Amino acid sequence: MNPDKNDDRQGHSEEYFHEGRNHWYNQDFLDLMAKRWALHQYDSLLDIGAGMCHWTVLLTPYLQPNARVVAIDNDTKWAKSNGQIEHFFRKKNIDFDYKKATAYKLPFPDNSFDVVTCQTLLIHLSDPAKALTEMKRVVKKNGIVICVEPSNRIQAIMQDTSNQNDGIDTILSRVKNSLATEKLKIMNNNGNNSFGDLLTGAMNNIGFQHIQSYLNDKLISVYPPYDTPEQQAVINAFLTEGQSAQERASFQSHYQSADDYMVFLKKHKPQRGNNKILDAIKNETYSNAGTSLMYMISGKK
Repeated sequence: MNPDKNDDRQGHSEEYFHEGRNHWYNQDFLDLMAKRWALHQYDSLLDIGAGMCHWTVLLTPYLQPNARVVAIDNDTKWAKSNGQIEHFFRKKNIDFDYKKATAYKLPFPDNSFDVVTCQTLLIHLSDPAKALTEMKRVVKKNGIVICVEPSNRIQAIMQDTSNQNDGIDTILSRVKNSLATEKLKIMNNNGNNSFGDLLTGAMNNIGFQHIQSYLNDKLISVYPPYDTPEQQAVINAFLTEGQSAQERASFQSHYQSADDYMVFLKKHKPQRGNNKILDAIKNETYSNAGTSLMYMISGKK
């Protein structure tokens, strides 16, 4: 789902709201998780840091009919009216509302929702424990808090066809740079990209009960000719990471019409500084197994 076309002002984290998010989960796995979380028994849900409501849209069909769903974000761009999102919930007879609010101070009374959830929110917060405490406050007794958060440091150690022959010193340098970037983010109070590793312990310290931890089972393997929709989404996201929404849209339009990476490579400076990967993609020699580590952790009040 895209923000209103008339608003070209870039919202926070917009560079991460790419088409790839529509391919993060296997449907049968979501069905299984919905059973494990017993979502069918609940009729109200709050999604925090909802952005463009990718996660909200996935969970809502598992709730009771005519459920109440509220999404919040601290960015006005996402919290303002969005016709596509509203139409989705209206078709399903869902009472939907989108509010501007912060995860640190949820504008709801205690015990307001059956389900309180977030996806890749806590990794961007300087004080995720404070947000988790608020989530625990507004969830009802016997309700459930569900947090989906990654460990991103694993990316630096995994192999693909561009780095499989790297020496030990090169690999260690890559890991060191990745960890330094992560530590710098923490030192600047901008969050922890691998907070998923710490999430279970944080929820336990806050007093959540019946904590359950799972790993999302979806991996998107990338290999030539990159012709599946999910592979194209991953490649597009990789090549255009760090660009504005307009730049991404321009590249995606060209890619879908011409299948020619060379034009992009000549026109744009590589965003990630990894020419080996970009060249391998251009030559259709790049592949990986779909490196990802996404925790799905739940707890009850």
